[in-house]
Amino acid sequence: MQYVTIKREEKDGKEYFAVNAISLKNTNKTVVQRIPHPLGSDVIMFDNLEDAKDAVTRAGFSYVLPNGEKGTKSRVRLKTPSSADYSDIVFETVKSKINSSNSSVAAAAVIAVSVFQNEETFDILFKKIGEDNDLIRKNAISGICRYSNILQDRIIESLKSSNWVERNSALTCISNITEDGSVDLEKFIIPLTEICNDSNTIVQANALVTLAKVYQNYQKNKKV
Repeated sequence: MQYVTIKREEKDGKEYFAVNAISLKNTNKTVVQRIPHPLGSDVIMFDNLEDAKDAVTRAGFSYVLPNGEKGTKSRVRLKTPSSADYSDIVFETVKSKINSSNSSVAAAAVIAVSVFQNEETFDILFKKIGEDNDLIRKNAISGICRYSNILQDRIIESLKSSNWVERNSALTCISNITEDGSVDLEKFIIPLTEICNDSNTIVQANALVTLAKVYQNYQKNKKV
């Protein structure tokens, strides 16, 4: 059973009751609804305790009162999320674990968030390919490779990062997608020749091997 904590707060001499919530947004990223949720990063403020309790139970959760007492309304769920709501709920739940202090949890969140094809996911994945943690970095690379042709230009852009780990990870992304027929391999050739002169010798070595692999597959595709 999951609980949402109801907190008593005071502002301008008036008492309010706050609960954590997730924000549901439309395609324009405008918030259209807030739903109480244990992992929510947003907050809903209520004028009285009964409204807060009712909102939590309608969302399908039990509650913890400001005095620590737990409560629920058995078998009460007046609101059933739509399929669109579930998408937002799952995405927000996974995203909340991306920066977990536990590297295994964070790595799992990175691979889980990659199932969502949106710009926020892509931003997360490209940020994580510069991580020092090997598992987090590998999962981010795997997520990027999942959208190889869509993210081709962003992979090339990452070759210019000031972080050598990110540059090296971008090379690994390229190496992993050379046999993907939807990728325009020719786009990679010049950027790869340039990074072969990288200041970091690890990057240089990876660049040389990746360049050879890309060129070999590029030539092979021309003959088909």
